[in-house]
Amino acid sequence: MYNCITIVFICLLFSIRLSAQTWSIVGRVPHTAASMPHTPARITLRSSDSAIVARAATDAQGMFSLTAGASGRYTLAVSSPGYAGAALELELTDARRAVICPDIVLAPAETELRQVEIVARRRQTTHRLDGRVIEASGIVSAAGGTAADILAQTPSVQTDVNGEISFRGLSGFKVYIDGKPSSLTGTAALEQIPAGRVESMEIVTTPSARNEADGIAGIVNVNTKRQRLDGWSGTLNAAGSSAASRSFDFHSSLKRGGFGWTTSGEASRRHLKSDFEQHKLTAAAADTAASTDIAGTRESYVDLYSLRSGVELQRGQTLWTLAAEARYRVRNRGGALHYDDARTSGNETVNLAFDGRDFVNLHDMTYRGELGFDHRFDREGHKLAGSFLAFREADAMEYFYTDLFDADGRRTQGHRAWEYEYRFTAQGNLDYVLPFRNARGKFEAGYYFFTYTEDGDYKIDFFNPASGAFERRDDLYTSYLFRRDIHALYSMLSGERASFSYRLGLRGEFVHRLLESNREWAEHVSDKFDLFPSVHLAQEFGRAGALTFGYSRRITQPQLFYMEPYTVYVDYYTAQCGNPKILPEYTNSFELTYALDFGDHSASASAFHRTRRDKIERLRVAYRPGVTLDSMANVGNDYSSGLELAASFRPAKVWTFDLNGSIYRYAVKNSYQPNGESAKSLNRQFALNNNFDLPTNTRIRLESRYVGPSASTQGRTEDFFYFNLSLRQQLFDRRLSATLSLRDLLSTAKYVNTQSGAGVFSKTVIHPRSPLVTLAISYSFNNFKSQKRPDDASRDLFEGVNR
Repeated sequence: MYNCITIVFICLLFSIRLSAQTWSIVGRVPHTAASMPHTPARITLRSSDSAIVARAATDAQGMFSLTAGASGRYTLAVSSPGYAGAALELELTDARRAVICPDIVLAPAETELRQVEIVARRRQTTHRLDGRVIEASGIVSAAGGTAADILAQTPSVQTDVNGEISFRGLSGFKVYIDGKPSSLTGTAALEQIPAGRVESMEIVTTPSARNEADGIAGIVNVNTKRQRLDGWSGTLNAAGSSAASRSFDFHSSLKRGGFGWTTSGEASRRHLKSDFEQHKLTAAAADTAASTDIAGTRESYVDLYSLRSGVELQRGQTLWTLAAEARYRVRNRGGALHYDDARTSGNETVNLAFDGRDFVNLHDMTYRGELGFDHRFDREGHKLAGSFLAFREADAMEYFYTDLFDADGRRTQGHRAWEYEYRFTAQGNLDYVLPFRNARGKFEAGYYFFTYTEDGDYKIDFFNPASGAFERRDDLYTSYLFRRDIHALYSMLSGERASFSYRLGLRGEFVHRLLESNREWAEHVSDKFDLFPSVHLAQEFGRAGALTFGYSRRITQPQLFYMEPYTVYVDYYTAQCGNPKILPEYTNSFELTYALDFGDHSASASAFHRTRRDKIERLRVAYRPGVTLDSMANVGNDYSSGLELAASFRPAKVWTFDLNGSIYRYAVKNSYQPNGESAKSLNRQFALNNNFDLPTNTRIRLESRYVGPSASTQGRTEDFFYFNLSLRQQLFDRRLSATLSLRDLLSTAKYVNTQSGAGVFSKTVIHPRSPLVTLAISYSFNNFKSQKRPDDASRDLFEGVNR
């Protein structure tokens, strides 16, 4: 592996030598309202014959740079959503190898902000130094969905065994919204963001040292639609589905010069229902075994009510931001199942039959506040920025129950459990940027802190068949106090030389972790300091595309529910327990990407390799006859190496199609199994999306996706495929759009998973109720930009996978 890295560095250094015969162009795109740099803006350099020579995007300071391989006349075009385009005519000569463009000021485009017919022609995916950007416009099949549906359009994204989004087999990613951390993580965070509010999503696969180190899969930053013109603007979105899901959300903005005010809200219920089958074999003792067949329905729904408001105020060279949010969330999951149970003890077998009901209710009320500033000094690119946020989750409670009934409808077993929680989170950062070499290089440094506290207790009642009543098990009562504090410092050095750019960083983090409990065996305190380097390199080749290399070291800090020292029941035959001694995961990720644009078409290829130490995985063991216990464990080390391909073509004016796929070798070096046996799989998935844009403001989209098999420490998930079809019609000068989508059109999606471990074997089959039909309506008023969003691939096709 290190030889491969050496070769990459030699190639990049050699390209620096070749770049001596290039011409460089730098410039800035400032914001018109308050002379603040506006991002992102797309920069295209064309030769005199209109051929594309180079492309770039502005950075956080509005700066850009390009290179040309020959002298001559060129046209530099600048475009950005919500603004009229601009162009400069340039002449490069041997005597003028470096050109500093004057500031390019973009004027607001009133008509472009209403609807995004133009945006439909934009690239769905664009690459950057540390990842890629997914455009949310033009992909209509996710109507009525969430930001999680957008992420599912990315190559290598799929659903893991717990129903969570995973990227290249990893589900631990951090979520930011407009550059600010979400109150939640992973899939749960994305599900709180209506897709109608999303403009684009940045997927950072090898984050730099500037970013917090937690989240081994990387970082997802959701860019929401923003108001860029003075006056009132807004959108209204409503949707309903054949699964009884419904949602309504709104977003409004007022802008007056240096003052801006935004308000948004949502009321929604997202409902899933699946047919569920499971076969279990358990051997809790040498002479005792059970065979259990389970069949029925599983369903879940999430109710969300939220209101958020924020202001921006420009005072001189400082931008101040203030925001507040209140959110109430209810998550329910349950099932109606039939159990056929054969229990063997010695030479005697007893056949039993039960009907069961189980239910899990989790709800919380969250209050969040944010304060931030961004000060620009006189020197271009010289700035100091900081932010602070805190949120309190009040009245958080988790309620579980299970019941078993005999053929006569009499309750034979059951339990009731309650977990009451208080949670508080605060974090802040201070970031300093010092430019040098005429803003073509910069030094960055900053400080970050994070604190999380959760105080809770757990109570459980079991049904006593003799008394016919539920009785409290005081011996199982558990109280706990958990706290995690993080302090971090980082520094980064970045710059450009002709067509070559680099970004080097180092981050140091100190983590304090404390768990107190009445279960003394679970108590622990740990203090640990780690270093997290990052390296990003890029070489532009003009018309021949661009090559980027990224390396990042990351960590996954175990979440508290991994460690909770008590047992809960998903249903009467499936129990779960935390592992207080779980260790964090560490990953080293390498990625090499080549991207090329040619006319209206584009293509990219990414080779990646990842190593992970102390992999965290949910394991299943026999608990007692017929009952399995799931818990988290550090199962060993794993490795992933593969290739990701993506291409976009426009063979006709009304037809575009995107093709993407990934294939990678995955292996787990298993320290959990006594023989240390490794689990291996060749993971692969492919997607083909066809878009037809008709002159009547109509878009038709057909999606097909194949998700290959994958391996885990204890088992395997089988492959499946499905098709989605959607139709969007825009009316009334594109202010109103109606979208009809059919998901899993042919009912081919099926989740099949097998697991085997110490004294246990299980096979689970889940078939979602499909096709799922959704109708969504969106209306924009004044000059707001209304746009639709991408679809879910397989993220929430299956309910009941966590069993």
